[in-house]
Amino acid sequence: MIEPAVFHAPQGPQEPEHVRTGVIWLVGLGVLVISAALVVIAWWLVVPPPAARHPVAGPSPLEHEVFDRATGGDDARAAGDHRLERTEWIDRRAGVVRIPIDRAIDAVVADPRLIGPESHAIVGEVGP
Repeated sequence: MIEPAVFHAPQGPQEPEHVRTGVIWLVGLGVLVISAALVVIAWWLVVPPPAARHPVAGPSPLEHEVFDRATGGDDARAAGDHRLERTEWIDRRAGVVRIPIDRAIDAVVADPRLIGPESHAIVGEVGP
């Protein structure tokens, strides 16, 4: 049989705690002051400065020409589209010509031999 644990109260008076309340108040006040200072610094870093009373006169020292000429890639895309739609020789001696993709697809559908000899270099394909 297991006997239950019994708590025995200490004999005699309890010792007084040696806690100085002045130090606790001082530490609490110090934490409060430091926290307030950090909040003020954070507020100072986040809030934008007030607007100037008079607008700045005169030209900006920044160069704006690059931004004025920018088209967002429209010129490059238009040039690429134009190149895909035109016909031109790549290698006249070898008989290689660049043609529009739509014409190339139609030509290959009509005559698959235009692609070239069958290749067994496709990954996963088993040779004859």
